[in-house]
Amino acid sequence: MTAIAAPQIVVPVRRRPFRSFLRRDRALTMTLSFLAALIVATLIGPLVWRVQPDAINLGAVLQSPSLGHPMGTDDTGRDVLARVLAGGRTSILAGLTIALIGAVAGCIAALLAGSMRGWVDTLFTWLTNSILCFPAILLAMAIAMALQPGVTAVVIGLSLHSFPWYMRTLRGEVMRLYGQDFVRSTVALGAHPARVLFRHVFPHLVPIMILQMAAVFGASVLSLAALGYLGLGAQPPTAEWGEMITDGQQFFLTGQWWIAGFPGLGLLLAVSLTTMIADRAREVLDPRGEFIQAK
Repeated sequence: MTAIAAPQIVVPVRRRPFRSFLRRDRALTMTLSFLAALIVATLIGPLVWRVQPDAINLGAVLQSPSLGHPMGTDDTGRDVLARVLAGGRTSILAGLTIALIGAVAGCIAALLAGSMRGWVDTLFTWLTNSILCFPAILLAMAIAMALQPGVTAVVIGLSLHSFPWYMRTLRGEVMRLYGQDFVRSTVALGAHPARVLFRHVFPHLVPIMILQMAAVFGASVLSLAALGYLGLGAQPPTAEWGEMITDGQQFFLTGQWWIAGFPGLGLLLAVSLTTMIADRAREVLDPRGEFIQAK
């Protein structure tokens, strides 16, 4: 008598044709290219433009843009281009750090709350609601004043506030996935809970995390600049776009527009490009995280 093998449930792995999608959506491709160029310029630029951002030259005070100083100099003779590049590196690295910390913490909390339910879900829900009672700027200001004004304190405050947004969004998706047949079948077959989470649930969360990270990155760069403008962000002589705008605003109306104008332009480009990418990607992603036909 021939034994009949037990049927195996095969869960197909979905392929996301990201490259072909980018070829179809030229607007998103161009926006991504501009943002990548901006990030590379701020990270690699100081290695090419070898001018110290905090080097004072009292013989070149308030010079307009020229070949020697493409973005001019400020009221102490510091090269504005060098400071814009250094300030962009500070802002972008801080924004990426905030987005990454929030994504990791929020994803872990969402996986635990969505899979375990019960008191774990109640605890994380209460925690996120408590944090979201405070605006991001206010929470970061409180932490900066409690610790010490600076980029580190701002990163801690904004990371703490970004965590609930990831957790809320991903928790709902985890609960939805646990109600799907392929996950329920895997659980019924006795798969280890960790395998269910990381093999069958987590891959479906990645597109949502990418969208959320893009939004958090743009908001974090803007918030960091706002706190720098208030004097709670990067402290002198560290260059940061918000702090540079504060230093240059008094000269804007007297004709020295470049001191605040160029860091303001960098901030505008970073936030606008990130927002455009997040909005466009959200339009072309279906609720299950699959790329659909770009219009």
